[in-house]
Amino acid sequence: MTEERDLHPLEEKLLVYLEEHGESSDKEIIERSDLPDEGSFRRAAEWLLSRELVREASRDEEEFVELGPLGIANLEAGVTPELAMLREVAGGAGSLQDIQKNTVFDRGRWGSAFGSLMKTGHLIKDASGIHLSCGPQETVFQKVWDLVYEPLADGGELKMARLPEDVVLIINDRSPKRGKSRAEFTVNVVVTRVLDITEKGSVALRAAKESVTIGAITPEILADGSWRHAKFRRYQLDIPPSQIHTGRLHPYRQFLDTVRKRFMALGFTEMRGSLAENEFWNNDALFMPQFHPARDIHDVYFLSDGIKVPPPERELEERVAEVHENGGNTGGRGWGYSFSREQSLQTILRSQGTALSARTLASNPDIPGKYFGIARCFRYDQVDSTHLPDFFQVEGIVLGEQINLRHLLGLLKLFAEEIAGASDYKFLPGYFPFTEPSVEMHIFHPVLGWVEGGGAGLFRPEVCLPLGIDVPVIAWGLGLDRMAMLAMGIEDIRDLITPDLTKLRGIRVQPDRLLTGKEDENA
Repeated sequence: MTEERDLHPLEEKLLVYLEEHGESSDKEIIERSDLPDEGSFRRAAEWLLSRELVREASRDEEEFVELGPLGIANLEAGVTPELAMLREVAGGAGSLQDIQKNTVFDRGRWGSAFGSLMKTGHLIKDASGIHLSCGPQETVFQKVWDLVYEPLADGGELKMARLPEDVVLIINDRSPKRGKSRAEFTVNVVVTRVLDITEKGSVALRAAKESVTIGAITPEILADGSWRHAKFRRYQLDIPPSQIHTGRLHPYRQFLDTVRKRFMALGFTEMRGSLAENEFWNNDALFMPQFHPARDIHDVYFLSDGIKVPPPERELEERVAEVHENGGNTGGRGWGYSFSREQSLQTILRSQGTALSARTLASNPDIPGKYFGIARCFRYDQVDSTHLPDFFQVEGIVLGEQINLRHLLGLLKLFAEEIAGASDYKFLPGYFPFTEPSVEMHIFHPVLGWVEGGGAGLFRPEVCLPLGIDVPVIAWGLGLDRMAMLAMGIEDIRDLITPDLTKLRGIRVQPDRLLTGKEDENA
């Protein structure tokens, strides 16, 4: 039988206190025991709990909210963007553009407020503009101001348990998630434990008191001979040594480089482009109508006035406008609205890698030809285990006289097996304004279940003909972040960009073996 290790001096002090005082809270032990500081107490408590020498008699968790950086900015302004927008609309403002002229908040914060008010139903948008569905004082945002902002005006924090449920939902939605530091609120969880010594702990303490334990040999104990009757603390030979970490590439960077090398090896030509794009290439050239919801402030990030992307050639813009309005020479009916040249030139952050494909098709590509791009894209999205507001897509097109849907499905199968290393995947019918037929690829993650890997399809004539292409074109846009999760054994997409170096060092990336599909179980 392996002999139980000796008590550490910190462990002994904690056991002595618990034996004398009985059940005690963390706070009581930190304030009254002989332990030097809170860190020493935490270490000793975890050691003793793991050895079952102490137990948790009870455990209580409470949530407290305090203002984050955006909340403090709202407090300084004397109003939140939502309340300010409601007052603007009540005062006669009829559009988001009118409200964004008010410089109390920047365009992005006005846009976020508009999205929140539309989502909660406090604002209604129709052909005549935006309207209130109720008075500003009747909204949950007024309750947040009254119950959270005003009590926290002088700092401090509030117990979440004392707040109404609808206010708590707003706070939780706007408190920091991983990778998001500029939040409106910060929610802190305070854990209160009550510890007590176990019978096993009492036995260990009595044994420690009956013998003198020495942790280090010194000249003094050698000189006075006290070492002859002392007990020496045993060395822990199983404690791992300190690690020495060498520099290396970020694991996700290694994954992206490996994907790029694989496409180059397959004979694809790489497409590159700017992160800043205008709506023409990001949406219009792809036959996405200008009233499509993906163009709303909820989805696309608009860049400040003055940031411009060179406009397309006038003749090309006219062909695309005609297709939108009446179908042009494509045989279709178009979308039946008046195309706005001004909106077409608005500058945004690229929201889809397909913008690269549109530019490539308009630049006299090789026929037959095959192209790919690894594109960083940006969309307003709620951060969770499978979503980030910026992400990488692997975008691609293959064009030629004989290209068809069977070629596309074969390529998607190759990507699922060789990029994601997926053993289970499936294709489902999908809808995209610029492809017909359209398909979605789903891959199976062992922890998250089925997750969407991306979309694909054959470009419609309304996309190809205005850009000067009259042969079939298959296209795909796959989420590399989600495929990397499966290939790298990650369960949370946020771990791809975590600042936690310990976690990053634990991700093993082997580029030569990464893109091999199913692993040989006997290897």
